Amino acid sequence: MSARKKTPFQKHREEEEAKKKRAEDETARLYQEFVESFQADNTPGSKAFVRGGTINPNDKLKIDSEGGNSKDEGSGLKKGSR
Repeated sequence: MSARKKTPFQKHREEEEAKKKRAEDETARLYQEFVESFQADNTPGSKAFVRGGTINPNDKLKIDSEGGNSKDEGSGLKKGSR
């Protein structure tokens, strides 16, 4: 009944495996939270991603057809200025 003493290499390897296992568990948990954040939630007051600055392609065509400046040129900044 003699217990074998672990070598420093064996201890180090076990510590590395334990760290790897903890990191994998944490990654799996974070990924699950990430996936759940994209699930449809139809409850009132739920938060949703809203994209800002939507461009309507028809507006640009109308401005160009009237011979006016495009939206990029009329933004208040001159080309070449910083």
